[in-house]
Formats: sequence, structure tokens, C-alpha cells
Amino acid sequence: MRTLAAWLLSVCIASCTDPVMIDTGIETIPCLAVDGMVTDQLCRQWVRLSTTEDFFSASTEIPAISGAAIQVSCGEEVFVYEEDASNPGTYLSTTPFAGVAGRTYRVDIDASVHGVAAHYWAEDIMPEPGFQLDSIDYAYSDLVKDLWTIAIWGKDRFKLSSRYLAQVGINNHFKPFDQSYEIPDDHFDGMTAERFTALPLKHTMETWRAYGECCKPLEAGDVVSVRVSSLSEGYGEYLSGYFHFITGTIPILTDQPTNLATNVHSSEPVVGYFGACAVCEASCVVGDPFKKEYRR
Repeated sequence: MRTLAAWLLSVCIASCTDPVMIDTGIETIPCLAVDGMVTDQLCRQWVRLSTTEDFFSASTEIPAISGAAIQVSCGEEVFVYEEDASNPGTYLSTTPFAGVAGRTYRVDIDASVHGVAAHYWAEDIMPEPGFQLDSIDYAYSDLVKDLWTIAIWGKDRFKLSSRYLAQVGINNHFKPFDQSYEIPDDHFDGMTAERFTALPLKHTMETWRAYGECCKPLEAGDVVSVRVSSLSEGYGEYLSGYFHFITGTIPILTDQPTNLATNVHSSEPVVGYFGACAVCEASCVVGDPFKKEYRR
């Protein structure tokens, strides 16, 4: 019995210390990632193209796709896009235009990914503007260092939109999607929001250095802005899954999809989403950056 126990112990110890290399035999094939939006604001609209990478890749760079041909159409209107020379992989409409609620916008992309050329397309219907921002204000937390919160005042238009994307900007530098908030309208469906606190800003010198102006600590004279986009149902579902994935809230025993749902079509593999959104925005100027209460 003692011999058997010793043998089992040695097996357990060996199994815990010997490295095991598992070859799944699966090769990761990069595919196109599409990120684009048309809004109802008169501006040069944008589309970003990149490629996916292996989940375990140590690279922190996002591989941009240059040299693509992109156009967005709505009925007989066609808007040609050109690559931003200072920002590879980002394409801007050559002329500013504003989307219109209720109309369908289609993007057509001809791009080459690792030598494989293909055509990609997607379309989305711009929803009626749902939540309307009236004003915003900020307050500094007396419990957590370097933490500000943003409160909003506004009105939700009942049943016009059920999902929103909220982005915070400092001095007109807005945070990227992975630092923004997808908000369902469960909190204020058809109601007025007064001092609705939903947007925390944990801004330090470290976040400023890492992410730029959009994550700087607030100082007197800074302009804080909140941009709320009314999303189509499909775009809202996509962003909800995206935020669920990057925040790590999926339980360990829950099946996790390889990719989020996409509205981009092609004969080649593709991920991402092209959305059409109605946008509203409000701003305030920072006076005392450490004031503890919102305005009445």
C-alpha cells in the first residue's frame, strides 16, 4: 500500500512540474476587421480597416490595411473615401456629409488582406435620434483619488431607440470605443434624466501619457463633452457583446463566441460592424476641477 501511495504521489508531482505542450493543429488566418460609422453630423465620415491577429499574439500594434477603395452610398448619392495620410488604415470621406434618420447607408470596400483581394459590403439604417442631451456637469470624488464623474440632463424619446453609445471627450479629443459606454435605455425609457450619473473618469498622469488628451486629469479651462449616439438594434447588439468581451464579465464556464456578430458580407472571412447613428452632444467648461457637487 505504501509503495502504491508513493507511486501515485510521484505521478502527481511529475504531472504538476513537467511542461505539457499542446498543438491544436489550428492555424490562425488573419481576416479584415471593419470599423465604420455614419452620423447625422456634418463632417468627414470615417471607416477604419485593420486585420485580426492570433489571440496569443504578443504584439500591441493593430495591423492597418492601406490602399483600399471605399465608398458609401445612400440611394443615388455616392461618397468616396480616401486614406488619411497621417493615420494609416483610417479612411475619410473626401467631402463632408450628414446622414439622415430613416435612410439606409451602404459601404463598399475593395481591400487586400495578406495578398488576397476581395470585396466587402455592409449596410445599416440610421435610427431616429432617441436620447437628447440638454447639458452635463462634473464632480470630483472625495472617496477615490483622481476620479471624476459626469452627470447628464436630457430627455429620452419613447421607443425611438433602445441602445446608446456614450463617449466622453476632453478638449474635443474623444475616447475610443474600448473606453466608452454602451447604455440601454432601461434607466430612462421615455423619461427625463436629471443629474443621471453614469460616466466615471479615472484620469491620472499615467492614463494621460498612455492614451493622450482624452484621458488627462481635469484642469481649469478644460472643455468636457459627452457625445451620445442612438444605435440601430444590430449595432447596439454588436457593441453590447464587444463591451461584454473586453470587460471580462463572461463567466469562465460560459461558451464564448469566437467572433461577434457582424453586418459585413464577403466571400472572405471578416469581422466588425458598419453603423449609422444619430448623435447629440453637450459640453461644459471646467472651473474648479475639484468641486464635489453637481450644479442644482
